[in-house]
Amino acid sequence: MARRRKQKTRFLPPDWTIYLIVLGVILLRANVSNNNVEAIEPPPLGAALPDIRPGDPAVIVELGKRQSGSGTAFSIDGQGTWLTARHVVDSCDRVGLIAGTNSAVTADKVIVSKSSDTAILKTRWQRPAIPTDLNTRRTTKEAGFFFGFPQGRPGEVAGTLLGRHQLITRGRYNVEEAVLAWAELGRTRGLRGSLGGLSGGPALDKDGEVIGVVAAESPRRGRIYTVAPSSVRPLVPTAIKSANARPVSTKDFGKEADSYRRDRRIAQVICLVD
Repeated sequence: MARRRKQKTRFLPPDWTIYLIVLGVILLRANVSNNNVEAIEPPPLGAALPDIRPGDPAVIVELGKRQSGSGTAFSIDGQGTWLTARHVVDSCDRVGLIAGTNSAVTADKVIVSKSSDTAILKTRWQRPAIPTDLNTRRTTKEAGFFFGFPQGRPGEVAGTLLGRHQLITRGRYNVEEAVLAWAELGRTRGLRGSLGGLSGGPALDKDGEVIGVVAAESPRRGRIYTVAPSSVRPLVPTAIKSANARPVSTKDFGKEADSYRRDRRIAQVICLVD
């Protein structure tokens, strides 16, 4: 596990403030996306997702030199613990969460996984957890919803489950892991191009429960890859798994995503490299 020097949660110092003001003006002018969405209905459900097999298709991701950037995180225990993607926060000098207009809180501790594209952020900023369902066997062609801050601004995507793939990460670190592959069904209207910044965001099923973490995309093929439920399960407190959830559909996933962002249960992550 990678550990960072422990700090008190606080409003961030001047260099953070300047960064956040610029970010707020350019990228985060609102906490609400355009609720108009362009999405088609998912196809009829297919077969149960098979177990991991050696012949699962491989997806290779090359991570370049660490630079300052942003991603997404979400609350998993209501006690200041947040889940995000490892590649969003690894090797950062400072990590923080956007708490409001021109304000943020630092992560007291960053714990990255050595076996999957996940990382835990420990803070004193307590927000309600998002319910999870990490035990149900997934079904091909089921709908999935991905909420966060693509391109540094509020946005969301709907998809349908294709199957299981093998994600091979190379560069700053080397990891091979099972992921779920999704084909896009639609996006927030006006969201075009890369989904960079959505990484670390929750993948929700139609019941509104977390079933994974956004890890990668293939823009050319219209694919989204999420960390497998089995890799997320050990990170989530058992008590949260039975919490009530709100159903999500291709007709209302934009409004649901806005609700989570307004409640700060989903937040933008900032990584700064000196």
